[in-house]
Amino acid sequence: MTRAYPKSDPATVVIFGATGDLMRRKLLPALYRLMAQEAIHEHTRILGAARTTEMDDQGFRAWARQALAESSADERAAQWSDARLFYQSIGRGQPEDFQALAHRIEALEREGTLPGNRVFYLALPLEAVPGIVSGLGQAGLNRGPGWTRLVVEKPFGQDLASSQDLNRAVHRYFEESQVYRIDHYLGKETVQNLLVFRFSNPIFETLWNRDLVESVQITVAEEVGLGGRVAYYAQAGALRDMVQNHLTQLVTLIGMDVPGSFDADAIRNEKVKVLHSIAPLRTGDVVFGQYTRGKVDGHEVPGYLDESGIAPDSSTETFVALRLTLATWRWNGVPFYLRTGK
Repeated sequence: MTRAYPKSDPATVVIFGATGDLMRRKLLPALYRLMAQEAIHEHTRILGAARTTEMDDQGFRAWARQALAESSADERAAQWSDARLFYQSIGRGQPEDFQALAHRIEALEREGTLPGNRVFYLALPLEAVPGIVSGLGQAGLNRGPGWTRLVVEKPFGQDLASSQDLNRAVHRYFEESQVYRIDHYLGKETVQNLLVFRFSNPIFETLWNRDLVESVQITVAEEVGLGGRVAYYAQAGALRDMVQNHLTQLVTLIGMDVPGSFDADAIRNEKVKVLHSIAPLRTGDVVFGQYTRGKVDGHEVPGYLDESGIAPDSSTETFVALRLTLATWRWNGVPFYLRTGK
């Protein structure tokens, strides 16, 4: 069944890291599917931005057509790529590079009679984010003729101090209302259906408490290995890659109370209450592990330490199990078990 989406305003979507793995596997196929379902305005243009200087519009479109073919897109993908995809190198990320980016955006808006709505999507390693944000701000791209949005991929910082530093860097040029800290896991229909499942069915909501629930167990078991994410995963690990965002979001959706309304702020407030209620973790509440060499579907697969690009003495975890407790009337005494691993 085709899902109905409200159609968005026409905009220029600028994706930094446009030749990376996230763009190839997730963002590009998602944008194409939204176009096919008429959720993206037909005049919206996608401008890929990356450091690669050898690529141009035609090269980027050829790359995109191959990526879409791998994701089983239909025959319209090539036509869409040729009509809606563009490329702009940001070279070494110098001020002149961002000025060139600004001129390219303005040219695309003139050619497509676009109203100046802009989305800047940072599909980038964490360490690259402050420089890109600063470059956008110094080039005046934090404001435009229409609305401007900044989308930041997870993980948002490595710890509390670094996330606070990153927030300060972002807020130097962008207002909070402009910033979207994206967790693409929330786009999964199973996750989105949790709210409907809970609050549209009174019979479940009355059972959703400590009197009738012995434990809550959330398991995300990944069948894929590192793929093209070796550099990222080696410094992130399963805890930052999965637990601090995806699994924590699931905890809040399951543990939250009924919001006063279903607007974004009301739901957020109830989710934050769940986060505040999590009791401090003890040593015995956390287990880390790494996958080793073995067979999957009869095929030999390498262990994590055998993967190309991984240091032989790496202690980066590929498996995490947590036990959480929530100090709320609804869940007091009910353990939440979180597990994820490759």
